[in-house]
Amino acid sequence: MKRRWVLVGCALVLSVALAAVAAQGATTLFGTRFNVGEELQFKVEDSSTWWWGCCCCECEETLILSWRITDLAGVAIYSVIHDAPVAASAWQGAWNQTDINGVAVGAGQYELVVDTTAGTLSRCFSIYDPCACRSPCYSCACEQVSSITSCYCKTTLVFVDTCTNCFPFFSLFGCCSSPCSSGCP
Repeated sequence: MKRRWVLVGCALVLSVALAAVAAQGATTLFGTRFNVGEELQFKVEDSSTWWWGCCCCECEETLILSWRITDLAGVAIYSVIHDAPVAASAWQGAWNQTDINGVAVGAGQYELVVDTTAGTLSRCFSIYDPCACRSPCYSCACEQVSSITSCYCKTTLVFVDTCTNCFPFFSLFGCCSSPCSSGCP
């Protein structure tokens, strides 16, 4: 009897862990991090949630006005301002880890900020060098606003998972493809 409850408990924990990984995309169990040189892709998703007391009207589609990458001091190192607002359903952003002058940025913590008609969304992330002999930073020191809810309309900023050809459990710790196969010297 006791063994059966242990097995049920293990199966439940495994199911919750796998569901969390599937829902997070590029977000690892320890935080959102990317290898140096890896292109970051992101988008804004609109969804409806049920909220007691709110009317049942349609949500307006969110429009993207601009986006930027900042360091933890809030200094913009890369920015894009759209000539005209772009519908969230037709927009996907990408950043190749360079500053406004085209120079590659170093490993560290950064913040993605997207200005929309629903408000300003932000996500913290880390860039790390898998070839360096120091442990990567798993958590961010900035405050983020990854979603905005108004009545029953929800707007969320998400990273697009670009990890491919991965054994499923290795993706728990970030994208498994690494430009360094030899490890530390």
